[in-house]
Amino acid sequence: MPLSLKDLVVTPISFDVFQEYELLADRICGRDDTNQPCYSAFRLVQTQLRSDDDEVFYERPAYAESLTSWLLIDERWLICRTTLASFENAGMQSSLSVSDDMPR
Repeated sequence: MPLSLKDLVVTPISFDVFQEYELLADRICGRDDTNQPCYSAFRLVQTQLRSDDDEVFYERPAYAESLTSWLLIDERWLICRTTLASFENAGMQSSLSVSDDMPR
């Protein structure tokens, strides 16, 4: 989050963390003092099998995505989406947007 917006978000006081078991992914939901969602984060890493010598295979990250959102004091959501489509070329892209609804 841009530091200039820090004072415009609702501060979470508790967090629920949900881990995916079949994927490298997780989801975090932060709640305020009235137990309403005020923070949300989702992270995903997709891997692919690679081999150096065609005998030993290993998983290597191929794509990563994160979506982080904060509830603003005016009840809109600030959303930051970051994708990393190329680990070799550091192909990372981030964008900020504002929405009336919490991302799902």
